[in-house]
Amino acid sequence: MPALFRRSSSDELRAATRELERSLLDTIETLNAAVEARDPYTAGHSQRVRRVALAVGRALVLPADRLGTLGTAALFHDIGKIGMPDSILTKTAQLTREESALMREHVTRGAEIVSRFPPFQGSIPAIRHHHERWDGLGYPDGLAADAIPLEAAIIGLADAWDAMTTDRPYSAALSLNEAMMQIRAGRGKQFSPAVVDAFWEVAKRRPADVLPPEAPSASVAVV
Repeated sequence: MPALFRRSSSDELRAATRELERSLLDTIETLNAAVEARDPYTAGHSQRVRRVALAVGRALVLPADRLGTLGTAALFHDIGKIGMPDSILTKTAQLTREESALMREHVTRGAEIVSRFPPFQGSIPAIRHHHERWDGLGYPDGLAADAIPLEAAIIGLADAWDAMTTDRPYSAALSLNEAMMQIRAGRGKQFSPAVVDAFWEVAKRRPADVLPPEAPSASVAVV
């Protein structure tokens, strides 16, 4: 087979693969948008989590391929909520124990959904485990410490940070300083120490990378 023909065939295959991945990504993004459209309080949440997660991932010097996986997992970490009933997803009061148990299933449902898209298999562990805790008291599998995938630990912190700094139906946003102190207090308990330290370093040196977009960087003290 002539070399020119082989190169042409290889280029076409790569182009077709990229197009397929783009199509699959568009499909998942559509599902993700459907979740956020049902819950106005979380509109933009996944994008904010992705932004913070990538800033922390870069501070931890993750290689490019892992940053790509991290970004995809962060963007789709809540996609399992697509199957949650509106009565739970948009409830303006604290969830009951039974409702909380059902809501927790979003991590396994999300991992299931993404597992159907082969190009994004690497994101599954981070989606499934982003609610695990360093002390082993998280879900769905009660993983602890370094048994938690690093990408999941990063998304878990970014997710918690966004929840703390965003108004919710049943709780007002904390001040940035209060939220920073809560992140620090969770070091070695809820959050990976290495991830907290990386987040803290980014907040100190490049605050715009992790603070809410509308927040002036001078409004938070990092010491």
